[in-house]
Amino acid sequence: MLYIHPAGVSACSPLIANYGLTWPIGAPIEDTISATQLIFKDIPVRYPRIKIINSHLGGALPMLLQRLDNQYRWAAPQMTEPPSTQARRMWYDTVGHFHVPALRCACESFGADRLLLGTDFPYLSGDGYRRSVAYIEDAGLSTSEAHRILDTNAASCYNWRGGKQCAPSNLASPLRQTAQT
Repeated sequence: MLYIHPAGVSACSPLIANYGLTWPIGAPIEDTISATQLIFKDIPVRYPRIKIINSHLGGALPMLLQRLDNQYRWAAPQMTEPPSTQARRMWYDTVGHFHVPALRCACESFGADRLLLGTDFPYLSGDGYRRSVAYIEDAGLSTSEAHRILDTNAASCYNWRGGKQCAPSNLASPLRQTAQT
Protein backbone atom coordinates (compact mmCIF):
# COMPACT_ATOMS: atom_id res chain seq x y z
CA MET A 1 0.00 0.00 0.00
CA LEU A 2 1.34 3.40 -0.99
CA TYR A 3 -0.61 6.55 -0.14
CA ILE A 4 0.63 9.70 -1.82
CA HIS A 5 -0.17 13.14 -0.42
CA PRO A 6 1.29 16.47 -1.50
CA ALA A 7 4.26 17.68 0.50
CA GLY A 8 3.15 21.30 0.41
CA VAL A 9 6.26 22.52 -1.37
CA SER A 10 4.40 24.47 -4.07
CA ALA A 11 5.58 21.93 -6.66
CA CYS A 12 8.97 23.65 -6.13
CA SER A 13 7.73 26.64 -8.11
CA PRO A 14 8.03 30.31 -7.15
CA LEU A 15 5.04 30.90 -9.43
CA ILE A 16 3.02 29.11 -6.75
CA ALA A 17 4.96 29.79 -3.53
CA ASN A 18 5.48 33.52 -4.04
CA TYR A 19 1.75 34.09 -4.38
CA GLY A 20 0.54 32.14 -1.35
CA LEU A 21 -0.88 29.36 -3.53
CA THR A 22 0.91 26.40 -1.91
CA TRP A 23 -2.27 24.66 -0.76
CA PRO A 24 -4.96 26.19 -3.01
CA ILE A 25 -3.30 25.08 -6.27
CA GLY A 26 0.13 23.74 -5.33
CA ALA A 27 -1.32 20.64 -3.66
CA PRO A 28 -3.40 19.50 -6.65
CA ILE A 29 -0.47 20.25 -8.96
CA GLU A 30 1.75 18.05 -6.78
CA ASP A 31 -0.97 15.35 -6.91
CA THR A 32 -0.99 15.56 -10.70
CA ILE A 33 2.79 15.43 -10.97
CA SER A 34 3.24 12.45 -8.65
CA ALA A 35 0.53 10.34 -10.31
CA THR A 36 1.79 11.19 -13.79
CA GLN A 37 5.39 10.37 -12.86
CA LEU A 38 4.29 6.95 -11.61
CA ILE A 39 2.38 6.36 -14.83
CA PHE A 40 5.20 7.51 -17.11
CA LYS A 41 7.60 5.15 -15.34
CA ASP A 42 5.11 2.25 -15.71
CA ILE A 43 5.00 1.74 -11.93
CA PRO A 44 1.34 0.57 -11.87
CA VAL A 45 2.18 -2.02 -14.54
CA ARG A 46 5.53 -3.12 -13.12
CA TYR A 47 4.24 -3.45 -9.56
CA PRO A 48 0.59 -4.48 -9.90
CA ARG A 49 0.36 -5.80 -6.32
CA ILE A 50 1.13 -2.39 -4.81
CA LYS A 51 -2.08 -0.53 -4.09
CA ILE A 52 -1.32 3.11 -4.94
CA ILE A 53 -3.72 5.70 -3.55
CA ASN A 54 -3.48 9.24 -4.88
CA SER A 55 -4.90 12.21 -3.01
CA HIS A 56 -7.43 14.81 -4.08
CA LEU A 57 -9.02 12.95 -7.01
CA GLY A 58 -5.57 12.76 -8.60
CA GLY A 59 -5.33 16.54 -8.98
CA ALA A 60 -5.80 17.50 -12.62
CA LEU A 61 -5.07 13.97 -13.87
CA PRO A 62 -8.70 13.18 -14.80
CA MET A 63 -8.76 16.20 -17.09
CA LEU A 64 -5.38 15.40 -18.64
CA LEU A 65 -5.78 11.69 -19.41
CA GLN A 66 -6.75 12.15 -23.06
CA ARG A 67 -3.86 14.57 -23.60
CA LEU A 68 -1.46 12.08 -21.99
CA ASP A 69 -2.86 9.24 -24.11
CA ASN A 70 -2.35 11.35 -27.22
CA GLN A 71 1.27 12.21 -26.40
CA TYR A 72 2.80 9.32 -24.45
CA ARG A 73 4.13 7.45 -27.50
CA TRP A 74 6.63 10.18 -28.24
CA ALA A 75 7.01 11.61 -24.71
CA ALA A 76 7.61 8.22 -23.06
CA PRO A 77 7.92 5.55 -25.76
CA GLN A 78 9.00 2.93 -23.20
CA MET A 79 5.51 2.87 -21.65
CA THR A 80 3.76 -0.47 -22.04
CA GLU A 81 0.18 0.76 -21.53
CA PRO A 82 -1.59 4.05 -22.26
CA PRO A 83 -1.72 6.48 -19.33
CA SER A 84 -5.50 6.15 -19.02
CA THR A 85 -5.19 2.39 -18.57
CA GLN A 86 -2.45 2.76 -15.97
CA ALA A 87 -4.43 5.47 -14.15
CA ARG A 88 -7.25 2.94 -13.72
CA ARG A 89 -4.83 0.59 -11.92
CA MET A 90 -4.51 3.11 -9.08
CA TRP A 91 -6.93 4.46 -6.46
CA TYR A 92 -7.94 8.03 -5.64
CA ASP A 93 -9.44 9.64 -2.56
CA THR A 94 -12.52 11.82 -3.05
CA VAL A 95 -11.19 14.99 -1.44
CA GLY A 96 -12.21 17.61 -3.98
CA HIS A 97 -13.45 20.23 -1.54
CA PHE A 98 -17.05 19.35 -2.44
CA HIS A 99 -16.69 20.29 -6.12
CA VAL A 100 -19.17 17.95 -7.78
CA PRO A 101 -17.89 18.46 -11.37
CA ALA A 102 -14.41 17.36 -10.23
CA LEU A 103 -15.84 14.25 -8.57
CA ARG A 104 -17.89 13.40 -11.65
CA CYS A 105 -14.85 13.90 -13.91
CA ALA A 106 -12.80 11.52 -11.74
CA CYS A 107 -15.67 9.00 -11.80
CA GLU A 108 -15.85 9.14 -15.57
CA SER A 109 -12.07 9.08 -16.02
CA PHE A 110 -11.08 6.39 -13.52
CA GLY A 111 -14.37 4.65 -12.77
CA ALA A 112 -16.31 4.89 -9.52
CA ASP A 113 -14.71 1.62 -8.46
CA ARG A 114 -11.32 3.39 -8.14
CA LEU A 115 -12.51 6.13 -5.77
CA LEU A 116 -12.19 5.93 -1.99
CA LEU A 117 -14.00 8.16 0.48
CA GLY A 118 -11.62 10.89 1.62
CA THR A 119 -12.29 13.61 4.18
CA ASP A 120 -9.05 15.65 4.51
CA PHE A 121 -9.44 15.35 8.28
CA PRO A 122 -8.25 17.20 10.36
CA TYR A 123 -8.06 20.07 7.89
CA LEU A 124 -11.72 19.61 7.11
CA SER A 125 -13.59 18.89 10.31
CA GLY A 126 -17.09 19.48 11.62
CA ASP A 127 -19.32 20.61 8.77
CA GLY A 128 -16.52 20.13 6.24
CA TYR A 129 -16.10 16.54 7.34
CA ARG A 130 -19.84 15.91 6.98
CA ARG A 131 -19.90 17.59 3.57
CA SER A 132 -17.12 15.24 2.42
CA VAL A 133 -19.67 12.43 2.62
CA ALA A 134 -22.78 14.35 1.62
CA TYR A 135 -21.32 15.72 -1.61
CA ILE A 136 -20.81 12.17 -2.87
CA GLU A 137 -24.40 11.26 -2.03
CA ASP A 138 -25.68 14.45 -3.72
CA ALA A 139 -23.43 14.42 -6.81
CA GLY A 140 -25.97 12.82 -9.11
CA LEU A 141 -23.97 9.60 -9.34
CA SER A 142 -25.88 6.37 -9.70
CA THR A 143 -26.86 4.67 -6.46
CA SER A 144 -24.40 1.91 -7.33
CA GLU A 145 -21.50 4.35 -7.87
CA ALA A 146 -22.17 6.22 -4.62
CA HIS A 147 -22.50 2.91 -2.78
CA ARG A 148 -19.12 1.73 -4.07
CA ILE A 149 -17.39 4.98 -3.12
CA LEU A 150 -18.94 5.20 0.33
CA ASP A 151 -19.20 1.53 1.21
CA THR A 152 -17.29 -1.14 -0.69
CA ASN A 153 -14.28 0.29 -2.53
CA ALA A 154 -12.16 0.58 0.61
CA ALA A 155 -12.80 -3.08 1.42
CA SER A 156 -11.71 -4.00 -2.08
CA CYS A 157 -8.62 -1.79 -1.99
CA TYR A 158 -7.53 -3.03 1.43
CA ASN A 159 -8.48 -6.65 0.73
CA TRP A 160 -10.75 -6.82 3.76
CA ARG A 161 -12.23 -10.29 3.80
CA GLY A 162 -14.12 -12.24 6.41
CA GLY A 163 -15.59 -10.80 9.54
CA LYS A 164 -18.44 -8.38 9.03
CA GLN A 165 -19.67 -7.94 5.51
CA CYS A 166 -19.02 -4.47 4.14
CA ALA A 167 -22.56 -3.31 3.51
CA PRO A 168 -24.54 -0.13 4.09
CA SER A 169 -25.87 -1.48 7.39
CA ASN A 170 -22.44 -1.62 9.01
CA LEU A 171 -20.21 0.73 7.01
CA ALA A 172 -22.10 3.51 5.30
CA SER A 173 -24.90 4.22 7.74
CA PRO A 174 -22.67 5.79 10.42
CA LEU A 175 -21.16 8.04 7.74
CA ARG A 176 -24.52 9.02 6.35
CA GLN A 177 -25.92 9.65 9.84
CA THR A 178 -22.92 11.87 10.58
CA ALA A 179 -23.40 13.70 7.29
CA GLN A 180 -27.05 14.38 8.07
CA THR A 181 -26.57 15.60 11.64
